[in-house]
Amino acid sequence: MLTFSGKNATWYRFLLKFRDLKDTSGILIGKGSRIVNGTVFGDGTRINGKITIKGRGDCTFGKYCALGDDIRIITSNHKVDDIILQYALLKRIGLEARVDERNNVTVGHNVWIGDRAIILPGVTIGNNAIIAAGAVVTKNVPDYAIMAGVPAKFIKFRFSEEEMKAQDQLQWWDWSLKEMKEKAHLLQR
Repeated sequence: MLTFSGKNATWYRFLLKFRDLKDTSGILIGKGSRIVNGTVFGDGTRINGKITIKGRGDCTFGKYCALGDDIRIITSNHKVDDIILQYALLKRIGLEARVDERNNVTVGHNVWIGDRAIILPGVTIGNNAIIAAGAVVTKNVPDYAIMAGVPAKFIKFRFSEEEMKAQDQLQWWDWSLKEMKEKAHLLQR
């Protein structure tokens, strides 16, 4: 697990200006990524390109997610009922900027998010889901769902109900690499 908080976050952001960030649990975050405090990456999650995670909410990724290039995740929004929407102007005139209550983003285990997808505040993406390239996700995504489009719409489930139940019982993302190798026959169709 890799957490962006405190001094670690400052150091990680500095490194990402110059190179990919890798750790011993298999996490990879592409060079040029911009990531706010409160972001947590589960073991084995890989971002194959740059990602932007911004806003005032938290963002949590499960284990072994596969993310493409140029993905944007937004963890807070302006309050739409405020008269002035620009945070900088509010600050200049002595008012506090308010954000919408819907903010944190959660991504489950073994999720694939394609290039240039956008995930909006308050969204939860279930385990084993796929988000198509260019999709704009505005609502929660069920486990095993394939979502595509603007706004993202449900396309289909990846597997039959029986296969999904069987995979849910495995919870293979909690296995060690040794266990995954020993039980590899259970992990491929």
